[in-house]
Amino acid sequence: MKANSASIIFQVSNIADAIKFYTESLGFEKDFIYGDPPFYAGVLLNDVSIHLNTYPNNAKRCGMGSLYIHCDEVDAYYETIKAANVSITTKLDSYDYGMRDFQIQDPDGNVICFGTPIEENNG
Repeated sequence: MKANSASIIFQVSNIADAIKFYTESLGFEKDFIYGDPPFYAGVLLNDVSIHLNTYPNNAKRCGMGSLYIHCDEVDAYYETIKAANVSITTKLDSYDYGMRDFQIQDPDGNVICFGTPIEENNG
């Protein structure tokens, strides 16, 4: 078996508000919306797919998700996030575990960390 891709599912309180946050504040694109009225949606940032769910049977899990996104140009993206007034829970820094990253929370409390490996200085 070869896995081709994955999508995390975040429980959110409101689909429209969540899509607005992910697209306008974090730079994702709307991928799809499902249901009438809508209760499930997907957003994309390059190859990163996040599904957003308001299905009532999962309401107890709202805001309990977490995701680490490996990216390039983390410093520039951090400045973009700061300018968008997103809730930054851990400021951008270089850490002993070999990553330069920062962490945010979406309006429902789901946690996303954006980071890039620290380049080794061999000189």
